[in-house]
Amino acid sequence: MRFVGIDFGWERGESGLALLDWDGASLKLGDLDLRLAPREIVRWVDERAGADAVVAIDAPTVIPNRTGMREADRLTHTLYGQYDAGCYPASRARTYWKRTTGLAKALERRGFAHGDAMAARASGRWQIEVYPHAAAVQLFALDRILKYKRGRLRERAAELARLRELIAERLPQATPRLAPPSLPAIPASGREVKRVEDRLDALLAAYVAAYWWYWGRARNEVLGNVSRGYIVVPLRRAGDVPLADLRESYMLAGLDENAAPADPIALFETWFEEARAAGLPEPNAMTLATASASGEPAARIVLLKGVSAEGFVFYSNYASQKGRELDGNPRASLVFYWAQLERQVRVTGAVSRVSRKESEAYFHTRPEGHRLGAWASAQSEMIAGRAELEAALEEARARFAAGDIPLPPYWGGYRVQPEAIEFWQGRPNRLHDRIRYRASREGAWVIERLSP
Repeated sequence: MRFVGIDFGWERGESGLALLDWDGASLKLGDLDLRLAPREIVRWVDERAGADAVVAIDAPTVIPNRTGMREADRLTHTLYGQYDAGCYPASRARTYWKRTTGLAKALERRGFAHGDAMAARASGRWQIEVYPHAAAVQLFALDRILKYKRGRLRERAAELARLRELIAERLPQATPRLAPPSLPAIPASGREVKRVEDRLDALLAAYVAAYWWYWGRARNEVLGNVSRGYIVVPLRRAGDVPLADLRESYMLAGLDENAAPADPIALFETWFEEARAAGLPEPNAMTLATASASGEPAARIVLLKGVSAEGFVFYSNYASQKGRELDGNPRASLVFYWAQLERQVRVTGAVSRVSRKESEAYFHTRPEGHRLGAWASAQSEMIAGRAELEAALEEARARFAAGDIPLPPYWGGYRVQPEAIEFWQGRPNRLHDRIRYRASREGAWVIERLSP
């Protein structure tokens, strides 16, 4: 799927163009350009979009009213005026109306239907009207628009630099995720600032196209409709959505037991590498669930530090709560959750300590501060305050100032030897794919599909 953003010159001048490619896990910036004539713009889009694409246009594309403003314009003023994001009124009394609607009609002739009512993840060619100022306010939770359109050059450039920073830093953390893009630097001359502005606005428009395609009306609002004129605006985070209504629709991929490898570790390593490639933060974070000898459960997040046919390895203080629980009940469950890929993996099995040699090899790869911290912290024990912890760290620093920091005798690794590994892939209508690998007495893995 591809997404095109057009920051259209309503009356004249160059238009910014951006192209994003979706690979199933993240959006990649494919092109960032400028074109002058509408005919060139349409050709540029037609050549790059492919069969499945959403084009987002920053310009009024449907203008049925002869005077005044469209319903979409009025709604924008009502909803976003407080952020200085009210938009220009569009009517046929304006000189630009034939140029902007003409662009939309030219795209229609090439198969880009208006997408104000399109379903999330729909295939085909679509176009929507967007408004970058309102989109930026929503996507970045701003209390006012970034004012890079008018004013003194220095102030405009500073505001544009802020937009560039937000795109580069925030959108790689959003869903759908934008892979860190290579963006043009903010220049010093007024004309060049305008050229960068047009391209960044186009990139933001392209991202709104992707956001609309990915989430649909679940996280976007459509102001108006195709008969009266419309604008698609992303919604802010779901802070105002009732708890019972918080849900996602999973549509990225499927999981077929007939195509699954015989070895679950091979499938885990494939999924893990795909999570790494997608740029997910700490893809090795996993929930570790243990229980005391009496059956009292506990769970916490730890980091995976090794995986092989023998099992999944993490490290901790043997005297911690988890360590004491594993001494009394050496069984555990692990859960990996990669939300952007709509996947989770559950591992259940017996737990044993790794060898002292293996623990030492890992311990000496840790940063110095982490090694000192292992000496300073009596993990899970009560302390009087932060000052006590900082003092223990300084004491450890002084103690080992003259030489190497050895592995503490109470610190090391655990290995969860899997007896069952379940792979979960989100699917529509909560009919998720669940494939479980279960160890048999003969040593082979039995592959089973579970009902969601």
